[in-house]
Amino acid sequence: MAEARRGWADLPTDIGTSIAEHLVLIDLSFRKVCKSWNSAYAASRCSAKIESPPNYEPWFILYGEDSQCILLKGSQKKYKINFPELDGATCIASRDGWLLVHQETVIFFFCPFSRSKIVLPQFPDSEQRDYIGAFSSPPTSKDCAVCVVRRNDKLEVELQLLYRGANAWTMHKYSYCRDFFNNIKAAAYLDDRKRFHIYDDINGFLTFSPEDGNWKIYLIIGIGISRYKSAEVERIPFFISRWSFQMRSMKTKLGLKEDVSIDTCGTLASYRTDNHIQYILLFNENISQKTETRSRRGRRLKGVWIEPRFHKIPQKCSRHDL
Repeated sequence: MAEARRGWADLPTDIGTSIAEHLVLIDLSFRKVCKSWNSAYAASRCSAKIESPPNYEPWFILYGEDSQCILLKGSQKKYKINFPELDGATCIASRDGWLLVHQETVIFFFCPFSRSKIVLPQFPDSEQRDYIGAFSSPPTSKDCAVCVVRRNDKLEVELQLLYRGANAWTMHKYSYCRDFFNNIKAAAYLDDRKRFHIYDDINGFLTFSPEDGNWKIYLIIGIGISRYKSAEVERIPFFISRWSFQMRSMKTKLGLKEDVSIDTCGTLASYRTDNHIQYILLFNENISQKTETRSRRGRRLKGVWIEPRFHKIPQKCSRHDL
């Protein structure tokens, strides 16, 4: 009598865990070999050492033509990988390994490494505008708040706000920044300040408090910020990097020609120093093709910085939770 074929789930747990601990994050798709193996080795056990490494350099995802993308791991290895979720979409925020993605009237959270996806209530604007987003905490957190911001034709700042559990977005506007605030290039949120921070491409800086709807405008002076026409000064809560893509020669590392234009989405990355957590905010960038090739129609791609983390949605978390 032939011996019964054994499934992947029969592999001893300690062996599965040992295998996972020697894989890089991109290889953790081994759990999708079959349902039995995926259930036998939960993500929280098999990727703990890979998800939260100290001082990990953000990775970069290049997308924009179809579902085929390039993932650059740090400054080293390139992977070709298929992300259908990014086909025809635009990443507008990145934090803690989660992407906030805009696709017509749909905005959703997406973790590329686990393929976890959380769809938010319908966005009130169907146009693909130059939106920039930010969120206060991972989408699985009870207190997660999401903002999507842009500068409209009247030079006002429009901010759409959504709390977890809400069924609709709420609009907030700031109308008094025409002379002191330019094109939006970055947005972020830090818990200790309980405010969204919105930066322009020169030295303007806005804050918005979701609790009371209060706006404040600042000018950046060195590493500090100062209220316009005020003596009030405070320190910027994190380091800012305006030209990460260009300074790291990312076109060369990605193997792109000079006729390629790229719009990038930044990220809020964290790292440890002297037992303290510090943050660095990578700005959005718009990299045009070289002048000498503009007579020819070049490619226009998109990119996003992301911290390498694997998030699996808890069973109790559904698309209606946000």
